[in-house]
Amino acid sequence: MQDRKLKQALDIYFGGEPDRETKEFQDAQKYLKLRIRPAMEFLIEKEDTEGMEQLENCGWFSAKELESFIRCAREKAKLRSLVWLLHLKDRKYGYQKKDFSL
Repeated sequence: MQDRKLKQALDIYFGGEPDRETKEFQDAQKYLKLRIRPAMEFLIEKEDTEGMEQLENCGWFSAKELESFIRCAREKAKLRSLVWLLHLKDRKYGYQKKDFSL
């Protein structure tokens, strides 16, 4: 049931040129914002990087969630999603250099 509702919300949110003023769109937006992890995992599974980019542009997740999305893509062997997520991490947060000095 939840998967069907999530897919329906994604379809409404990404459906062409949505009218952002409709209650249906606003309800879908609220639902996705509260369920960002399952929504991103669904998009990772489908390797829908355009959808992932749209959700990322909303600012609904932080570096912590991004790390879990990277782990999810790696575990599911979704290479396209993984590459996109790693580029996003590099662009937004960069990579910390490890200090191995003694």
